Amino acid sequence: MNAPQPTAPTGLDGFRPGEVRGPVEQVDPYSAALEPFGGDPAAYARHHREAVLDEPVVLSVRNLEKSFKGLKAVDSISFDLHQGEVISIIGPNGSGKSTTINLISGFLAPDGGIIDVDDRSIAGLTVPDVAERGLSRTFQNGRVFGALTVDENIALGYHRKLEEQRPFRQLQRYPLLRWVNLLSETAVALVHGPKVRRERAAVDARVGIEVDRFRERLGSRRHDFAYTLSYANRRRTEIARAHIREPSLLLLDEPTAGMNQSETAEVLEQLQYLKAQGHTILLVEHKIELVTALSDRVIAMDGGRIIAQGDPDEVRQAPQVVEAYLGKRRELHVTRTRGQQDVLATQNAIEGAGAQDADEPEGTALLRLHDVNVHYGQVHALQDVSITIPQGAIVSLLGGNASGKSTTMKTILGLNRVTDGTIEYEGRDITGESTRARVVAGIAAVPEARRVFPRMSVEENLLSGAYTRTDRAGVEEDLERMYARFPRLAERRRQQAGTMSGGEQQMLAFARALMSRPKLICMDEPTMGLSPKLVEDVLEQIAALRDDLGISVLMVEQQAELALSIADYGYVLQNGRIRLHGPAGDLLHDPRVQEAYLGGAH
Repeated sequence: MNAPQPTAPTGLDGFRPGEVRGPVEQVDPYSAALEPFGGDPAAYARHHREAVLDEPVVLSVRNLEKSFKGLKAVDSISFDLHQGEVISIIGPNGSGKSTTINLISGFLAPDGGIIDVDDRSIAGLTVPDVAERGLSRTFQNGRVFGALTVDENIALGYHRKLEEQRPFRQLQRYPLLRWVNLLSETAVALVHGPKVRRERAAVDARVGIEVDRFRERLGSRRHDFAYTLSYANRRRTEIARAHIREPSLLLLDEPTAGMNQSETAEVLEQLQYLKAQGHTILLVEHKIELVTALSDRVIAMDGGRIIAQGDPDEVRQAPQVVEAYLGKRRELHVTRTRGQQDVLATQNAIEGAGAQDADEPEGTALLRLHDVNVHYGQVHALQDVSITIPQGAIVSLLGGNASGKSTTMKTILGLNRVTDGTIEYEGRDITGESTRARVVAGIAAVPEARRVFPRMSVEENLLSGAYTRTDRAGVEEDLERMYARFPRLAERRRQQAGTMSGGEQQMLAFARALMSRPKLICMDEPTMGLSPKLVEDVLEQIAALRDDLGISVLMVEQQAELALSIADYGYVLQNGRIRLHGPAGDLLHDPRVQEAYLGGAH
C-alpha cells in the first residue's frame, strides 16, 4: 500500500521573525493522516511505527547511568529515538523515568554514558545549552509563572530564539560578559525600532497559533494570569510554551497528570496532531490508554533498568511489565463504575431541586462548614457551602475543574478569608483563626503535587511537620513510628526529597502530615501522577488513617470512583455550590454524579 511517509515538522517552520501572518485556519493533521488508511487509527499507527525507523536518529542514549548516594536511579539504559517518532517511557514510581528525562534535558548531570542529539553530545551540558540544541520540555507537576498571563507564559518559550530583542545573546554563556546581553535587552525593551516591533508581532502571531490548539480552553483566557487557571489549563499553557520553539525533540513528563478522562482525551488529540505533523516526542506517562494510542514504541523501566521495549500492546502485556508496573491489583471493597466519558459535555448536569436533600453524614461532627462564602476579588468562589466531616470518617469532595474543591480545602486550612458563614471545629468557631492555630488544633494538609521541600532530606521534611510541637521526646517517638509505617522513608532518611520518585514523595507528604498528630487531614489529589499500583497503595494508606488511627480525612480526588470506593460520605461541588451529597456508596451509583463527573452511566 502506497502511503505517505512521515514528514518533517510543518506549520511554524519557515515562519521567521519579522514575518506577520493573518489568522491561521484550523487544520486537523491527524484526520488528514488517517485518510490514506480509510480512517483506521490502528492501520495508520502500524505504518507510522515502521516508517519512522527509516528516519534519522534524533536522540541516541547509550549506557546512561545516575546514582543518588549509592542508589542507582538509572542503570545503564540505551535506546534510540528517530525523527518523527513518539516513544513513551512507563514503569512504577521510582523506576527512573523522570530521572531519565531530567538527565536528557540537562537538569541532572549523568554519572556515565552518552546522550547525543543529532550526533552531537549533550551529556553534562547546562539546561540553557541543551535548549539551544533544540530540546523543550514540560514538568511532572506543571510549572508556569503565576504572575504572568497565558500569552506571556507561552511567549517565554520562544525567548531563546529571539534575534532583534537579544542582539548579544551569544555572550550569555560567558559569565563575565552576561551583563552586556542583559543591558542590551533592557535597552531594546525601552527603545525599540521597526525590526523589534516586527519580531514582537511575529512572536504574538506564534503565540496565537499555540493558543489556537487549545482554543476552547485558552482562547478566552489569553490575558488572564496563570494563577487564576485551573490545573488542566496550566498544563495546556505549559505544553504550548514548550512547543512554540518548534523543538527538534519535545520531552513531556506526565502531561496529563491530574486531568480527568475527558481532559486527557483532549490532550491526546493535540499530541496526535503533533505526531501527524512529524514532531519527535519522548513521553513519560502513567495512563496506559494514552500511551498505547499515541506511541510508536514503549520503553518499560523498573529499578532504573529497561525491562521491556517495543510495540505498545506487546510491552503492556509483557509479564514482567504487568508485575512491575501494574502490580497484582486487587479490587477495592466497593464496586466501581465503568467509563469516564463525555465529562465536559455533561459538566452542568447536576442541577435542579433536591440536590441537597440527603441526610448529613452520621457520627459526631469534627468539622463543620455552615453557609460559607469566599470571594477572589469580584469572583464568588464559594457560595453558601455547608459540609460536615465526622470524627474518624473519610469524606470525598468531588467536582470538575474550577468547581471550588481546592478553594474549600484552603478555606478549611485558613488560607482563604471567609466573607460570610462559619467554620466550626470540635464545636468551637475557628472562622477567624490563623493557619498555625488550626494546625496546632489538629488540622493538617497533604497538598496537591505533594509539595515536599526538595533540597531538604527526608528526615528534615518529616521534622518540619512537627514544627508546632514542643515535646521533643514525642517528636522523636513519632519519627520512628513514621519510619516503621513507611519503611521506604527509613531507607532514604538522608536522601534529598526532590530526588525521590513521585510515589515516594507522596509517602513523605503523608508522614509529614502525621507528624503534627492531626485529628483531620485534608488531602488534595493524593493519587495524582501515580502508577495504578501505587494508587492502590495510597488508597490503602488513607483507609488505614481512618481504620487504624481514627483520623478523619477530607479528600479531593480527580479519580472520583476511587475516592468514593473508600469514602464514607461525599459532596459534589459545581461552580462553587454543593449540588449533591450523600453516602459514598449511593453517590458511586448515582447517575447525576456519573453524568457530571464520571461520564455517562452504563
